Amino acid sequence: MEAPGQLRIGKRSALLFGAFCILVLAITLHVEYLYYMSLALAVTPLLAYAIGWQTLRAIEVRRDSLAVTQTGERVPMRLSVTNSGGARRGLIVVRDHLPSGLQAEGLAERRIMDLAPGETVTVDYPLVARRRGVYYLGYVELLCTDPLGLFNYRQERETQSLLLVHPRPVSLPRVRPPAAGMQTLSRLRTRKRGEGTDFAGVREYTPGDDLRRIHWKATARRGKLTVVEYESGEANNVAVALDLSPTHHAGEGDDHTLEQGVILAASIAAQCLRRGAEFSLIAEGRDSYSHRALLSDRAEPLVLDALARVRANAPQPFAETLVGFEPWLPPGAGVVVISPLVGGEAVAAARRLVALGHGVLWVSLVAPTFATAGPADEAAYQELARGLLGSRCAVRQLRRGDSLAVRMGVSIGAR
Repeated sequence: MEAPGQLRIGKRSALLFGAFCILVLAITLHVEYLYYMSLALAVTPLLAYAIGWQTLRAIEVRRDSLAVTQTGERVPMRLSVTNSGGARRGLIVVRDHLPSGLQAEGLAERRIMDLAPGETVTVDYPLVARRRGVYYLGYVELLCTDPLGLFNYRQERETQSLLLVHPRPVSLPRVRPPAAGMQTLSRLRTRKRGEGTDFAGVREYTPGDDLRRIHWKATARRGKLTVVEYESGEANNVAVALDLSPTHHAGEGDDHTLEQGVILAASIAAQCLRRGAEFSLIAEGRDSYSHRALLSDRAEPLVLDALARVRANAPQPFAETLVGFEPWLPPGAGVVVISPLVGGEAVAAARRLVALGHGVLWVSLVAPTFATAGPADEAAYQELARGLLGSRCAVRQLRRGDSLAVRMGVSIGAR
C-alpha cells in the first residue's frame, strides 16, 4: 500500500522540477499558456495532499466482538468501515492492532479499493485468546494515499471495547482436602460410597474391586462374590485461597506460578460447583476478588471472572491474608491453599487452619522451577512439605511443566 519513500519524493521532485523548467521556457519564449502549465504542475502536489487528507476524515470505524471468552477459544472479530462523506473514497487500508496475549489468525488487515458515500464494508477475522486477562482493544489504523501516490496518510481511530478472557478449567482427579474435625461436624459431611471406615453395606463384586474387601460370609450365603462398601466423609464446603502476594511468584508468560495457580483454582472451582459443593474463593490483591459460599454451576462464571482479573499485587503478606479470612471460612471447610510461599509463616498459617477444624490441602508452586535464570534450589520447599505433613495437611507440589491432572493425584509421600 505504502509507496516507497524515495519514489514519492522522486514524483514530487519531478513535478516541481518540471514546473520550474516550463516556467523558464515560458519566460524565455513569452508563451502565455506555458505559464499556466507551470502553475498547474506546481499546485498539483498541494491538490493531491488536500484530497488524500480529506479521504480519511470521512471514514468511521466500529468494532464488534464478544465480551467474554476462554483461553484457547477463537473469537470472531468484525471491523465496520463506513464512508460518512459525500464523495467516493479510493484505496484505504484498515489495520487492527491487538494487545499482547491476543493473536489474529491470518491478517487483521484489509484493503478497501472503493467506498461509495454511505457505504459500509466489514473486515472479519478470528483471533485466539492465548492468555487469561482483561484486554482493552484499542485503536484501528487507517492508511491511504492520494490519487497520484505523492503522499501517504495515517490516522488512528479509537474503538474502545473490552474482552474478558477466562482461564480454562482442566479435568482433575477428585480434589478432597483432609476432613479434619469432621467427626463432630456430621451435618457438613458428604457421604460417598467407596473407601472409608464407616460400614455402608454389601454388594455384588464387579471387576476391579479390591479383593481384600470380599465379604466371605455373604459370598457363601449368596453363592456369588460379594464385597463390603464403606462410606467416606469429605468436606462439603471447599475454599480455595490463592496467593496474590508478589514476594515468591516467579516466571514469565504462561510459565508463571500465578498463571498455573489460576488454572488450578479455576479447575477446582468448576469441579466443586458442578458436583453441588459449596465453594469459596479467597483472592486478595490490591482489589478483592473473593467470593463466599457459592453454590451450583451457575456461579462458575463469577469465579472465572474474578480469576481472569487477578494480579500478583497484594500489599500484604499471604500469611496475613489467611489469618484475616479465618472467621470468613465456613465451619469445617476443606481449604485448598495455592501458593509459592515457603518458611515458618506458611506452616504456622496451616496449623492455625487445622486447629480451627479445617482440612488443609496445600499446593506448593515451586517457584525456582519457574524462574528463567539461576539454579532450581528446592530445599526450602522440601522443608515446607515436611512441616505441613507434620501439621496434618495434605501436600502437593507443582513444578513448571507438570500436568495438573497428574500432580493433583499424587501425594507428596508418593512422589
